[in-house]
Amino acid sequence: MKRNNYTIHLYKFFILVLISSSVLFGQNEFKRLGKSGFSFLKISPSARAAGMGDAFTAVADDVTAIFFNPAGLININSFNFSFNHTNWIVNSKLTSAAIGFPLGSRGVLGLSAIQFAVDEFEETTIFEPEGTGRMIHAGDLALAMAYAIRLTDGLSFGLKGQYLEENIDSDKAKGFAFDFSTFYKSDFRNLTVAMVMKNFGPEAKYLSKKFKLPLYFNINTAMNVIGEKGNPIHLLASVESAFATDYRDRYHIGTELWIADLVALRGGYKFFYDTEDWTIGAGLNLKISHHIVKLNIAYSNFAKYFTPPLRISIGGSF
Repeated sequence: MKRNNYTIHLYKFFILVLISSSVLFGQNEFKRLGKSGFSFLKISPSARAAGMGDAFTAVADDVTAIFFNPAGLININSFNFSFNHTNWIVNSKLTSAAIGFPLGSRGVLGLSAIQFAVDEFEETTIFEPEGTGRMIHAGDLALAMAYAIRLTDGLSFGLKGQYLEENIDSDKAKGFAFDFSTFYKSDFRNLTVAMVMKNFGPEAKYLSKKFKLPLYFNINTAMNVIGEKGNPIHLLASVESAFATDYRDRYHIGTELWIADLVALRGGYKFFYDTEDWTIGAGLNLKISHHIVKLNIAYSNFAKYFTPPLRISIGGSF
């Protein structure tokens, strides 16, 4: 009884902190542009999440939860893996991988890596504006470890730490970030409430200039509208708010329709984004012997100035 009371008080405190922070971050919404670095952390690496308009914090129930809500890793009951590739704007690419596995009956460990790469470009100088002939390489890297622990039957807590690196030619910026999250699932239509504070950490430094990390507070609610997981027809709906240090508040809505637990159709919408708006996606679950292979694809509609990104993910469990 004392443990349950402590858990409830901890959860209430976490909710209060996130709500207070969201109100604070919702003020002066147009005065925070360009105040953070490591922008690749804002790109959704998962095709499943992207297909739902990134309304995924309370939906995350596979190994890709490590990217959105570490507490969601608690839903893993066997070894899980995922490889994801995104063709991002201006010929850039985001590639990620994650694995997760249970550690006992109450905890799950997850490991992930994200690499962002752009096409190399030719160096120019004041005296050689047409190019020097030397090619410049640039890119970003994030290596993370996460742990989710079950506090009660319905409530879990997650913590993630990650090492960040950004390279432009021979110059490099390094940083460390942490995610803190909760995942609560009720018995009513699997109504789930999840919250996460992402990319919390000290300022990083590039050359002589310091910059902040892209801190986010996400609050998400999701529930079964029709059926439940494993039924012939299962429809899930999700609504999420995202408050950032370097932009105004944003909102995501998404749906996921499963047919015979084999084929998934997804759709979503992202509000108050400069480039993205509606998204669609599809998924396929293949059961091979005792193994499960998951294939997902997503398309995000972009403004006319950029080619819409396409995401592909492959994962599974055994």
